Amino acid sequence: MRFVILHYHLFKNAGSTIENMLDRNFGERFYRLDTADRDGRLSEDALLSFLKENSQIQAISSHHLRHPVPAARGFLFFDLCFFRDPLDRIRSIYDYLRAKPTVGDPLSDLAGRWSLAEFVPRVIETMPHQVNDVQVNLLANAGDYNHPPGQADLDRAVKRMLETSWLGVVDRFNESIVGGQNLLEPAFPGLVCAVEPVNASGGLDDALQLRLQKLEKACGARVYSDLARLNMLDRELLWKARAEVARRFNLVPNRDTRLQSLEGQLQRAKV
Repeated sequence: MRFVILHYHLFKNAGSTIENMLDRNFGERFYRLDTADRDGRLSEDALLSFLKENSQIQAISSHHLRHPVPAARGFLFFDLCFFRDPLDRIRSIYDYLRAKPTVGDPLSDLAGRWSLAEFVPRVIETMPHQVNDVQVNLLANAGDYNHPPGQADLDRAVKRMLETSWLGVVDRFNESIVGGQNLLEPAFPGLVCAVEPVNASGGLDDALQLRLQKLEKACGARVYSDLARLNMLDRELLWKARAEVARRFNLVPNRDTRLQSLEGQLQRAKV
């Protein structure tokens, strides 16, 4: 049986930090596998074909993987996925695209042209799929936006979130790492998970609530309210994910010692 970690890299959900962790652990046995199309999807057949042609690979990260997790003879896949407060994620996307614009990307073009207060309503109007319960839609519908997500989509997303092998929440990052490392250690002994944040687009030193207050001030109460309404399901998914991360963390033997050790390693890495 071949064990493989699949990192479902959701944009601006600590994905680059996770990639860095996988790269440090697996080196040449780790691969970033994306399609040529920015909005493409990595099919199960393409994934399995790649793995069969590259027998050394033990971990893959991709922006274009979509749930459900593949089931294939001879493989046991461990999915790794992090979630984030959807409004904080939108703010982070804007900051990132302002700092690192992507040529030919309509969302990047909007971010480069407009202030945050003007960017958000324009995205709501012209690209609702980018700001309407995106994380629920990715889990439930593989990112296909045929309708605004509803309760059935949330139920399907929650089920898949609870089944995630290594579940993470950005604002519970260290607890997520300790819980995930504990679960995967039998299959991948010796995982080293102390890595500094990579590609963080600013603002992460503030508490989440403070960052959301800054977003509301920048956008105005009406636009912020519209944004919150469009992400009610994503926020419910996030609340349930936080609870599941906490449950898994509490099952870890010597969890407080392991958490303190991880935090100490991260502090030393910053020096």
